[in-house]
Order: sequence, then structure tokens, then C-alpha cells
Amino acid sequence: LARQRKEYDNAINERDILGTQLIRRNDELALLYEKIKIQRSTLKKGEMQYRDRCEEIRMLKLKINDLKRELHMMKSKAANIDVLRNEVHHLQRELLQERTKVKALSEELENPMNVHRWRKLEGS
Repeated sequence: LARQRKEYDNAINERDILGTQLIRRNDELALLYEKIKIQRSTLKKGEMQYRDRCEEIRMLKLKINDLKRELHMMKSKAANIDVLRNEVHHLQRELLQERTKVKALSEELENPMNVHRWRKLEGS
């Protein structure tokens, strides 16, 4: 009977030890689940921020391409500016020459100098 009592006490003692170990393990497990939950939440936020940054990068790349295209168009227009300036200068000189001719012809019309071109009109 004493031996059974000793085995019983040992079994009770071992049960108590295993019970406390089980409680500790459950606490550790709960802690680990909480850490997993926090890490999943952090991961989800990180993935959302990553997607946002990828979208932002995509939009910026599109904007860069638009700006490059606009720059190219402006450069080609700037190259044409020299040609257009030369043409404007040439046309201004031509206009000045034509105005001078018009002025000379108007003055000649007002004061005719070519006598040999005159003719007598009937009735005078």
C-alpha cells in the first residue's frame, strides 16, 4: 500500500509538473500566435505600401515619358525657330524693298518726270 501511495504521489506530482508545463506551453503558443498576427498585419501593410509605391513609380515613369516627348517636340520647334527667324528677316527686308518701290512709284505718279511718255489728249 505504501508503494502504491508512493507511485500515486509520483503520478500526481508528474501530472502537476506536466500540467504546469502544458500551461506554460499554451502561454508560449498564445504569444507566438499573437506575434504571427502582428507580423501578418505588418506584412499586409508593407504589401499595400509596396503596391502603392509600384503604382506611383508607374505613374512617374509615364509622366517622365510624356515630359521626354514634350522636350523632344520643343527641341524640334526650337530648331525651327532659327529657320523661321531667317525667313522673317528675309520677308521684312523684302517688305521694306516693296514699300520703297511703292513710295517711289507714288512720288513719280504725283510728279511725272518722263516727258517723252506724255501724249497730248484730244480736246486740249
